[in-house]
Amino acid sequence: MAKEKFELVFLAGGLLLDVLANRLRRDPATPREAVGAAMFTLNQTFEERRGHLTDPRSVADQIDVIKAELCSEEPHKLVLEAYLDELASRAASDDDLSAAVDRLREAVRGWQG
Repeated sequence: MAKEKFELVFLAGGLLLDVLANRLRRDPATPREAVGAAMFTLNQTFEERRGHLTDPRSVADQIDVIKAELCSEEPHKLVLEAYLDELASRAASDDDLSAAVDRLREAVRGWQG
């Protein structure tokens, strides 16, 4: 491959990665996207803090229940609030995870307004 073609491919690849990175880091545009972003952050935080929790399995199970409710045809606000309360109590021993739960709670309130 000629040096010029390699440089062109390299630059195009770098530009594509830059576009993807900026697209993935943009702020949520809708309340639904805000819930998705908060859920993603909660999952990431849980994975990072799993080893610091007393009962990580129960936290993982509660997160799965919340995901199922959020993905249902018509999520129920009161049910989600109860699930989030339960998750908050299970995650209370970790400040980072508690903050992520609070962000999800706020996003859900904004979504269901």
